[in-house]
Amino acid sequence: MPQNRNSTKPPEAMTWSKAAPMIVVAGVFDLVRIFFEMFWFFGPALVAVYCSMSVGDWVGSLWGLTEAACTTAAGIAGFYGAAITIPFGTTMAMATGLFGYLTLGLWILMKNPRIFIANASGSLWLAGSFGVSVVPLIGAIPAFSLVLWRLYRTQIHVEKAALKKWEKEHASEKLQERQKQTAEFMRMQQEAAHAAEYEQDDEIPEEVRSAA
Repeated sequence: MPQNRNSTKPPEAMTWSKAAPMIVVAGVFDLVRIFFEMFWFFGPALVAVYCSMSVGDWVGSLWGLTEAACTTAAGIAGFYGAAITIPFGTTMAMATGLFGYLTLGLWILMKNPRIFIANASGSLWLAGSFGVSVVPLIGAIPAFSLVLWRLYRTQIHVEKAALKKWEKEHASEKLQERQKQTAEFMRMQQEAAHAAEYEQDDEIPEEVRSAA
C-alpha cells in the first residue's frame, strides 16, 4: 500500500544558529593550539606581565623601570629557554589538536551526522584539519574553524534547497487534495439535491399527478 506523502515530515535543515556552538568550540581549540604553537613568544610575554604585576605591587613602578626590567628578563629567559619552550609548545599543540579532533569528530557523529551526507568528502576535510593541526608552525592556522565553517556552509545550502523543494511539492499535493475535497463536496451536494427532488415527487398525491 503506497504511503501517503502528505503525512511525511519535512526534511531537517541545518542553520547557522545550530552550527554556531560547534564552530565556537572549534575556535577555542584553534586558539589554544595557536597559543602553544607560539609558546616561545607567549610564554615569556606572560612571564613579563606576571613579573610586572607582582613586583609592581611590592615596590611600585619606579618610573617604568620595573616593567622594563621584567620585559628584559623575560626576553633573555625566552631566548635562552627556547630549547625548552619550543618543544613543550609543539607537544602541547599536537596534544590539543588530537583532543580537539576527537572531541569535534564525536560531537558531529552524535549530533549532526548529516554533514557527511551533504559533504561527500567531509570526513577527509576533517581529517585534513587534524593533519594541519599537528604540523609545527603550520599548525598555527585555525584549521578546525575554517574546515567546519566550510562544511556547515555546504550543508546549510544543500539542506535548505531540499527543504524548499519539499515545501513546493507538499504545497502542490495539498492543493490537489483540497481540489479533490471540493469536487467530492460538490458531488455530495448534487446527490443530496437529486434525493430531495425524488422525495418531493413521492410526496405529491397520485390524483394531482393524474390531473397534471
